[in-house]
Amino acid sequence: MSLHYIPRVTQLDAVNLDEQVEELLKQQLHQATKYLEPGILQPILPELELLIRSWIFKYSICNNRSTFGQQMLSLSYKKDNFARSKLFWYYGYTVGLKYLKERATYSFTSNTKIQNFFHTLETFQVVGDVLNFLRFVQSGRHPVLVDFILRLEMSADKLTREDLTDFSWTRELLWHNFIELIGTVISLMNLIGVRKRLSCVLKLMWWRWHSASAPGAAAASMDVNTLCAYCSSRPVLPHTMGCSHVFCYYCVKANKDADEDFPCPKCYYQGKEIKRFVIAAS
Repeated sequence: MSLHYIPRVTQLDAVNLDEQVEELLKQQLHQATKYLEPGILQPILPELELLIRSWIFKYSICNNRSTFGQQMLSLSYKKDNFARSKLFWYYGYTVGLKYLKERATYSFTSNTKIQNFFHTLETFQVVGDVLNFLRFVQSGRHPVLVDFILRLEMSADKLTREDLTDFSWTRELLWHNFIELIGTVISLMNLIGVRKRLSCVLKLMWWRWHSASAPGAAAASMDVNTLCAYCSSRPVLPHTMGCSHVFCYYCVKANKDADEDFPCPKCYYQGKEIKRFVIAAS
């Protein structure tokens, strides 16, 4: 009798085992060819990895309707909804797309259009993986995106691990995958853009009060004790932005380029124009 509920941790374990099986085969290939002359296998490396992934697909999904990781944990896809036509889509998504991207990286390095196309495609795929993982955490079904796209259902005759009720172990695995999710999301974020939008919100809530109580534009002055208002060091190429404080040119210029509403960190004056500070001759 098959089990209708499969713990999320078991499904994530199967995905991790599949990745480890592929890496293990790649390591075996590298060990077997490490004494060859350097550069011989480099031009055909995408084809070698294609053969490895095709071999894994043939003797796992194609023959048994389950990956090697799933077989280790007594899991499998339900064969009644895994038609032969879905095999081709599964192979194209999990094997074909990786090969095309790797071959394009090796053969069309200088072709900007092709590189941008695959970069955009990879970005959409990563975003899809992130959204699918969030859905999986909630529903407990389809741990990888291709399973959700093809509507592949998983079944299990038994649970091979007896410690699945150990909640600390469950939390550890889910937390590990959640940390990877956060790292992926951060890598896709435009931090400067987020900082700029956050600054706009803060100005309405907090900076407005400081700006109201801050003095207006005043003449800047500089002596031997003057420090940059941003880096607190001796000003290099002194510049001002309309208030009485002096900045290094690169400090104020870099911040203004990143955020045109950058305020003086000392008095919160929002100058729109930076000018070179000229010391008047006495």
